[in-house]
Amino acid sequence: MPLIGLAAAMVLLLVASPLSAKEDWTGSPLSPEAQVQLEKAGKLCHSGKHSQAEPIILDVLNSATDVPKCLAIASYTEPYAFPMMEVRRQCLNKALSLCVTHQDFIEVTLKSRQYQFYEITRQSINSLINNAKTLPDLYDLARKAQEVSLNDVAHMAMEKAYSGVKNVPDAIHFAAEVKALGMDDLTRKVIKDLIDDEENAHQLCLLVKNLETLGAPDLIRYALKKALDKAQTVQDCADIYEAGRRNREQDIYKVAEYRGKKLKLINQIKHDQADYQRQMQNYQEGVQQDVARQPQEANPSPPDQSAAGNAQSSPSAAPGTPGSGF
Repeated sequence: MPLIGLAAAMVLLLVASPLSAKEDWTGSPLSPEAQVQLEKAGKLCHSGKHSQAEPIILDVLNSATDVPKCLAIASYTEPYAFPMMEVRRQCLNKALSLCVTHQDFIEVTLKSRQYQFYEITRQSINSLINNAKTLPDLYDLARKAQEVSLNDVAHMAMEKAYSGVKNVPDAIHFAAEVKALGMDDLTRKVIKDLIDDEENAHQLCLLVKNLETLGAPDLIRYALKKALDKAQTVQDCADIYEAGRRNREQDIYKVAEYRGKKLKLINQIKHDQADYQRQMQNYQEGVQQDVARQPQEANPSPPDQSAAGNAQSSPSAAPGTPGSGF
């Protein structure tokens, strides 16, 4: 009997222990003490004594030290609907103040949106966007936000990322990122901005090659037509011809082929004219030189007078002597 009485007493003690929660708290981040206090507050709420339950819940909230605990307390008050709305608001405000990582802010955003606490949602989203300062951080935030259906947050993150893009390679990479996230409006905006900023036909053709995988055939055609307007050399036309054939824009590559042949013919004519002008110039210079030499050949210079005088004063050479001229 003493043994049976002792065992019964121990069982009764365990069942009645104030630190033993009766509800299923599997996976809860809350401590056993907090669980017991919340169960006590829950009983008061079931009895309609919400004003008595509120201080108990807030006391548990004051001991919460991280975001999961605050959200767990808020979730516990959900069955009690409107009377516990302000308690849930305080839970989310404290959770927001404890946020550190992107995941923390995302969880608070989701919960505040569920409870329709729009001011907390706005603060959480703004904090998310402001805390992400580099392109990789913003890309990571956009992906995580989209995974939990926060598409507006993902869009805002990518819009901020686009404002930090400073060169063409980064812009092309950004276009691929937003295409992967299904943001067609941003994809088209990036492609059109890239085309509008480029004024060289050859560079436009290179740009088209990089943008072909993004699925915007109308903008590819727009780029090729602009390249046609900017083409100035035979090589430009050849580049447009190849890009047009690759994208099955028959009218564009036919025009590029025609203009390329026309430019090639014009260049050949200009080359022939320049060669002809060069030959004519050489011929005229030769004629002028010949004309300048003719008077000199017709009027040779007279003999030296001093030499002639010396010849007359010298004795006459004897007949038959060499140098007489006879």
